[in-house]
Amino acid sequence: MQAINILDIKPFMQLLFQTTILDNYQFVSASILTDMSYNLDGHINHAFFNEDDFVTSDINTQTYLPWSIAKEKVFLLIKGKKTPSQLKIVLKVNEENTLQLLNTTKSALNPNDIDGMFLNIIFQEKDLNVICGISYQIFTMEKALESEFTDQIIQLFKANNITCE
Repeated sequence: MQAINILDIKPFMQLLFQTTILDNYQFVSASILTDMSYNLDGHINHAFFNEDDFVTSDINTQTYLPWSIAKEKVFLLIKGKKTPSQLKIVLKVNEENTLQLLNTTKSALNPNDIDGMFLNIIFQEKDLNVICGISYQIFTMEKALESEFTDQIIQLFKANNITCE
């Protein structure tokens, strides 16, 4: 796991909630501490959707709700005059982008070796960090994939004028 310290909190939050840049990620979970505590589970409740919803999206084949849908609901819980005391959002890279990253790094790992690639976005005590991590199905000493994943996230942030270290 590698942590990225976000120095420009407001622009990052705008990137997270008001742009489509992270919309292809899957929403795994969130915990929000404001005047009360909220814990959100990103697993899709397939019974909530009707057949038309499945035709117009790939929700039927997904485990987690796309961030493009979840972000509006999460944003409603944090917007207001006061900043949340704590915020943790976990996003998962979709399978297509995971495969693309595996191919880019020419890794010896195959898709079945990886349980998921995650962004843990943690705001606490006026500090914002994004922790990039990979959950493996196997034991591996290879760090090239994780390093490339973190580098790509840093490049994404910098390309969108987010100062980070």
